[in-house]
Amino acid sequence: MHIPDAYLSPATEAIAFGVMTPIWVLAAKKTARELSSRQTPLLSIGAAFCFAIQMFNIPAIGGTTAHALGATLLAILVGPWAAILGMTLTLAIQALLFGDGGILSLGANCFDMAFIAPIIGFNVYRLLVGRDDNNLPRKLFAAGFGSYAGTVFASLSAGTLLGIQPIVAHDLAGRALYCPFGLNISIPAMLTSHLLIAGPAEAIITVATLAYLFRNYPELISTRGRPKVGTSFRLARGLVFVLVLTPIGLIAAGSGWGEWDLGELKRMVGYVPTGFAKTPTLVHPILPDYGFGGLIGKPWEILGYLVSALVGCCVLAAFVRSIGRKARPEILTRANASRKTSDMPLWMLKQNGNLPLATASKNEWFERTVVRMRSTIAKTIASEEVARSPGFLQSIHPLAKTIGFVSALLATGLAHSVWILITLAGAALALATASSVPMRAFITRVGSSVAFFGLVMAIPICLASVTPGPTAFTVLGVAFSASGLVAATMILLRLACGIGLAMLWNLTTRWHMLLRSLHSIGVPKMFLTTATLTYRYIFVTMETLAEMVEARTSRQVGACDKIQARTYAGTGTAILFAKSLAFTEEMHMAMTARSFESFPKNQKHTSMKWSDFG
Repeated sequence: MHIPDAYLSPATEAIAFGVMTPIWVLAAKKTARELSSRQTPLLSIGAAFCFAIQMFNIPAIGGTTAHALGATLLAILVGPWAAILGMTLTLAIQALLFGDGGILSLGANCFDMAFIAPIIGFNVYRLLVGRDDNNLPRKLFAAGFGSYAGTVFASLSAGTLLGIQPIVAHDLAGRALYCPFGLNISIPAMLTSHLLIAGPAEAIITVATLAYLFRNYPELISTRGRPKVGTSFRLARGLVFVLVLTPIGLIAAGSGWGEWDLGELKRMVGYVPTGFAKTPTLVHPILPDYGFGGLIGKPWEILGYLVSALVGCCVLAAFVRSIGRKARPEILTRANASRKTSDMPLWMLKQNGNLPLATASKNEWFERTVVRMRSTIAKTIASEEVARSPGFLQSIHPLAKTIGFVSALLATGLAHSVWILITLAGAALALATASSVPMRAFITRVGSSVAFFGLVMAIPICLASVTPGPTAFTVLGVAFSASGLVAATMILLRLACGIGLAMLWNLTTRWHMLLRSLHSIGVPKMFLTTATLTYRYIFVTMETLAEMVEARTSRQVGACDKIQARTYAGTGTAILFAKSLAFTEEMHMAMTARSFESFPKNQKHTSMKWSDFG
């Protein structure tokens, strides 16, 4: 539906810009007046989401492709006028950075997708919902039907603009100067693909997204809600998952109807319309067709699509975010507008909700982060319970165990055979089983660490271009080689063995014994002392801070808002770290005054036996 340059006559493009100019002005005024602070991040992320879903091309009838718009979804979330601006910026960035749609035809594209689609879709939605705002199934049905109607009417508008070109612009021989297809071809072609393909896809995406938001972020949809701290971050994190899936849009081959290049159009109609040669190229896209231009090959196409999705969403989110910098304050209830209650605190105007205790799953972002850090450190310190439990590795002398694991780590780094690494990985699993280590948690932690650190290096090696030969093969259009797969496997196995052995060593050795064994093999004493103090100090700090935030919020009348949560957590952090600094200096002076130089002498020390090496 993105009409390129040279498909519309200059008169049509000028009229389209003339129609859209007052619409843009009115939308900017209404958005500045009606857009609330609550909706500003939603508009930014919603516009980026619309950009992302438009990259998912769907095979359509006649070898062409189609895609969803997201315009009605954006209108439902932030209002139709803000959606017009968000979709306009989306189309402008697509045209400027990626060459998707023309610069001269931007007014026409905005009329179709940024005006017709959100206005029609939103009004159909409001007509079907009526006054029953609390009926969720009805709202989802209305949103799906409205988005379907908005997409179909937008395609009808685009087909009409393309179909009238042979009538309004042709030469003396009657041949079209721009789009060569009349209304009898353009309208059925556009309507068929959007009635049967793009429209249903638009409805499914709209309903699924709204259902997800209603379930997980009801405060964003409700006019009485107030978003929690970190809501924008969690929405952006969800958007990242959508961006990762955008290369799926490469599966659909072919161009959209009315978006052909010069060669394709010549093969279809037998001649090149004169207007194509006269239309100047105003902008050279940075990433043409969402790719790297001259770089050919499926891996480069996938990488180009991912980079284009990331760049486009970031640029779009930044521009849209600037619209709402001076957004009006959120009005939570109608009573807040009355003169008698306008001076009352906000927490007295709404029903008290559940207190955001530190153990709740829907917590403020800072508080939830503190609690998770506390939980992680607590689990790390609690891992000494595994070291105290009976097991094979627990019964071995710490020094012998340290020497053995250090040797195994060196062997992992020096190994050049896949089978040696597989043997070491199997040995680590066998030792973990014999040492009563929780296998599910152990495998999960090792696997997640390998995936996080290893895939960044392994995937480029697998997707690197290879020289055709007997060792090269192709899977789903991606070239692989035996050497590349072996190298990637070696990287992942080395990481798995190294992380697994280090974690197993830590889990099965008491902390103070592990430090003593490291000291015995020559690790500097100051480093070990600092590690010991830091290890305990961080846990105590996070535990105290979480308890402070929990105690303060439990005494709050009503639910905490974003400003209060930041105030409590920030003030508590500042006070705690100021006291911690003073306490650290006092502790250091006390240790220096008592000539602290080594580990305590009262710890139980056992001598090594030859059986410890067995």
